[in-house]
Order: sequence, then structure tokens, then C-alpha cells
Amino acid sequence: MIYIPYDPIADRRGVIRRLAQQLSQRTHEFFDRTEEALLYFDADGLGLWVGIRSIRARQLFESLHRSVCRNFVPHAYRVNDGVAWMRFGF
Repeated sequence: MIYIPYDPIADRRGVIRRLAQQLSQRTHEFFDRTEEALLYFDADGLGLWVGIRSIRARQLFESLHRSVCRNFVPHAYRVNDGVAWMRFGF
């Protein structure tokens, strides 16, 4: 039998990748044609920055958190050049 050590960091990166995949697949549920969603991973892969270009960005973040990102505490809310950013992750 081969023993493969458990790597919690790799496991968490996988969770973040699946979160990004879910968000990208479900954007049509949350955003209309005039709104834009951006997704960027942290450098270490343990967090996902979600950017929303919309006048209702705060409401969209709340909806995303309730339905897709419910296992993560949202933090680091920022607004840069008309895009609202929030980080979800570990």
C-alpha cells in the first residue's frame, strides 16, 4: 500500500477552485447584461477575490454569499475604479 500524506493546503486550494468554478457557472443567475463579474485568485491560492461592476454590488455580494459562498466569511470589501471587490477564502 502506498501512503500519500494529507496536505491541508492543497485541499483548501481545491475548495477555492471549486468555488470559482461554481461562481463562473452561475453568473447568469445573479448578473444581468450590463453588469460584470471578475474572479481572481490570491497569490497563494487560498482566497478568491470577486469583483463586481454594478450599481447594486453590495446586494449582489449578499446574494452570492447566501447561495454560493456560504461557507466563507466575506471580508476586505473595497471599491477601485468603479469595481467593488470582496475576498472569500481561508
